[in-house]
Amino acid sequence: MSDIAFMLRCLLEALREMNESNQKSNQKILTYIQQNPFVTIRELQELTGLSESGVKKILRQLRQAGLLVREGGAKGGHWVVSL
Repeated sequence: MSDIAFMLRCLLEALREMNESNQKSNQKILTYIQQNPFVTIRELQELTGLSESGVKKILRQLRQAGLLVREGGAKGGHWVVSL
């Protein structure tokens, strides 16, 4: 096997693992929000072990996918999971 093929295989495996990890975090966040729609970013950070920007990125992706809606303002609002 050439060095290039080996590196490509390693990259592909790393991407698969990253995708699987992202899917688990997405599901964990959706499940937690269903149980507690008034959850904070900090609570989601503690739940997932992600940074604030990581949590916000996932929330943005879930909103863009139509799986999550924010009702109300940033301070007094809450999340609604729309599955």
